[in-house]
Amino acid sequence: MLCLKWFNTLLIGKTEKLSFGEQPEGPIMNMPDLVMRKIMENVDFITMLKLRKVCHAFRAFIDDTKLDNELTKVKIDVTPSTIYAFLDFASAPWKSINSNYVAYGNNCLLKVKEGRNEKAKLIKNQDFVDTFFNDFGFILRNQSTLLKTMNIEESSYNWYFLDSYDRDLLNRVKTIYSIYGCCTCTRPLRNFIEAQEHLEKINNKYTLQQTTDKFYGRFAEILKSRESPILIQNLEMRILRPSHFLNMARLVDMKQLKGIVIRKTSEYNDNKDGTHLILDEIVELDVFDCIQVLSIRNFKVTLPLETFLHIPDLTVTISTLTIEDVLLIKKNMLTSPIAKSRCVFYNHIKDSDTLYNTLGYVNSSYTIQYWYYKIPESDQTLQISRENFETCMRPRCFTWIKTSWISKNAVVY
Repeated sequence: MLCLKWFNTLLIGKTEKLSFGEQPEGPIMNMPDLVMRKIMENVDFITMLKLRKVCHAFRAFIDDTKLDNELTKVKIDVTPSTIYAFLDFASAPWKSINSNYVAYGNNCLLKVKEGRNEKAKLIKNQDFVDTFFNDFGFILRNQSTLLKTMNIEESSYNWYFLDSYDRDLLNRVKTIYSIYGCCTCTRPLRNFIEAQEHLEKINNKYTLQQTTDKFYGRFAEILKSRESPILIQNLEMRILRPSHFLNMARLVDMKQLKGIVIRKTSEYNDNKDGTHLILDEIVELDVFDCIQVLSIRNFKVTLPLETFLHIPDLTVTISTLTIEDVLLIKKNMLTSPIAKSRCVFYNHIKDSDTLYNTLGYVNSSYTIQYWYYKIPESDQTLQISRENFETCMRPRCFTWIKTSWISKNAVVY
């Protein structure tokens, strides 16, 4: 069944909630519980969404029954006035679902797409964050299988996809609101630029801090209500504050979490003072001792680098890189059987001349400097690299490559 069918219920077009006695119910709910469970096992995820909107009985049954929806990946983009959700499923990866929640004053413009099929409507008198969790809260509460990836990205700037809303619907809404004095112009929006300017004007009251506070508050409430922690293999986040990651990570099953990727969302004042927040608290998480992949960009760590060297695949950001740091990582790469790669971003390097003399001859290309250290009786070589150009955050990377890939003219130690 197409995902868009979940819009075509008896409740479509109604913006107010019906009382419990008015909720439509059918004889299907009189079926034995075992029969209902067998039926639901053959219902796809989006049809579940449709059934939840039919009546309280279906909603309660689905929410109380832990059914496998084969959901493998969730990506959520959050801006001050929008939430964009992307869902992928193991059984039908080509039928990914895009759900767009766009604020329109105190209302929400909702648009759902599956392939070339799409449908849109206005949810009156309901905040877009609340609308999102009304639809996807049950996913978070009832997800019983392992999510391969949960990706949440915040943006400080409002941006509206060209196809994230229906312009015809927006023009109808705009006309209605103009009649009641909420807008000053009834002329239809003729193109994407006019539509974006109109939405920016309508939604200028929203800020990212305001939206994310509510978003993560609702998110935490739902995860805490679960009988067991949610299962996530890889958690990827671009966030405004460290607390957004830490509060969520503490509600995830640490035995299943293998990879963490964290980046900081740019703010207006970042360009003025160049400061970045500290994320040392990550070492306090239970998962820290067994994590396989950790990448922290833009947020800095101030703890000694050796604190992180048990992690096979590591990327961190620090203020100052020293010769002791470089030699420590080099030794770790050459002696640890699990070390795969290390990449360190830094603002400054201490005693750079001494460091270059210690590492030996540098093999330079136009953009990158290389040092090579071959493992005896092996085709594996440790490569240390550094970018030539000057940037505010320069990476120094330690990786394994095959000796046969190295240029014949290069110096290899």
